[in-house]
Amino acid sequence: MVGVASTVRLGLSRPLAMLIGLCVLSACSGSEETIGADLRCEVGAYSLDSGALIDIGLLDAEQLRWRTLDGRTGRLKRTAEQPTWSGTVGWTDDPHPARVELGDCADQRIQVAGIEGIDGAGERVTFEITDTRFQGEGVELAGRLVMPVGDEPVPLVVLVHGSEDYSALDYYYDQRQLPAQGIGVFVYDKRGTGQSEGDYSQDFHLLAADAAAAHRTALALAGERAAHSGYSGGSQGGWVAPLAATLSDVDFVVASYGMAEGPLAEDRDEVQLRLRKAGYGAEVLAQAREITDATGRLLASDFEAGADDLQRLRARYQEEPWFAELEGGVTWEMVSRPLWQFRAGYYFLDVGTSWNYEPMSVLRKVDVPMLWVLAGADSSAPPEQTRRRLGELQQGGQPVDVAYFPNTEHGMIRFTETVDGERKELGYASGYFPLLADWIANLRLSAQVPDAELSPRTDA
Repeated sequence: MVGVASTVRLGLSRPLAMLIGLCVLSACSGSEETIGADLRCEVGAYSLDSGALIDIGLLDAEQLRWRTLDGRTGRLKRTAEQPTWSGTVGWTDDPHPARVELGDCADQRIQVAGIEGIDGAGERVTFEITDTRFQGEGVELAGRLVMPVGDEPVPLVVLVHGSEDYSALDYYYDQRQLPAQGIGVFVYDKRGTGQSEGDYSQDFHLLAADAAAAHRTALALAGERAAHSGYSGGSQGGWVAPLAATLSDVDFVVASYGMAEGPLAEDRDEVQLRLRKAGYGAEVLAQAREITDATGRLLASDFEAGADDLQRLRARYQEEPWFAELEGGVTWEMVSRPLWQFRAGYYFLDVGTSWNYEPMSVLRKVDVPMLWVLAGADSSAPPEQTRRRLGELQQGGQPVDVAYFPNTEHGMIRFTETVDGERKELGYASGYFPLLADWIANLRLSAQVPDAELSPRTDA
């Protein structure tokens, strides 16, 4: 799931206070905000008279975000002077002609203008919703089952979190967008967020146990309406969802913009990507790899191994022009200050991140169909090595499908680049949402996706 409060995709490249363990392959937001009932009641998936679908979700305590199935999106805000909701393109400040009229809480209607192909009147889609509380791994968690109206069996998917620290019950748009396409969804607040108990954690094994408990709860609530069931996880969820599948009797796993390498590889690959973009060649990349190997050993060993190597490498390379480009996240925070200072910050901010996690050994145990969706220009989770590893799994006969969207950022985000190299984020990859729904329904790549390079499993 893309981080839905702000859809800011932040990897490890950030100041120390936000760095240590809080945003590994993340989509983080700020602190919890009080959201008024008058704003909550506007949230919903709306079916227009033309047959088009638009989702209206929360952005923060004052703003909404619209999304269409073809990937277009924008921010919405209103003022006392202008009661009609209007906003901007994607995640930019560029104005968008979209105008949305929403009634009061008792009004289920919507009127949309300024969005090509989505203009017109419509009404909120009705779902069968069951709110619940269930027992996770030692804590009570808050969850919600959202089903299409009717009696017929439908696919059921449990949404597995990225590393965000906000409420999935409030902000995950998938809980409406997928049921509007005939797929049941179970969504829950991860431990330490929203209405759930416990402390925030990035212990993947603990989070996988919580996800498995969520799956059991979802099946019990859905009963005979669950045709087949599984997990869908974005970003860090690409590590947690397959691990949860080894603890559950599931039929499928979806991993979006995640990695088939461990957490330390994210930092290493970000460093390498930045240096390549800066024009450095193989010799510098190899020297930088020495440093990321040392910082990785420090984290993986709880600072028992690697300190002497890091000190030696820092002394050798700190005057090199490329040294200041080591913005992988963890690595730069380690090499840019005394190690004791980094450790002090880590002590207070550590959330149990599973630095030693090796996903390939887990992926080889998952014998149900898996869909991996990769963002080709992902600066937070560079996809090259993951794509190669998934190819190895396919060649080994595992039921793995891969959809690769070139020129998209973490979160499957379309963008353009400014002259100074900054990315302006415009919307989602146009075929991403339909691909997810179709694959979850059919458990194989059966739809044509013009914007993606599809690599079906070997038995397809």
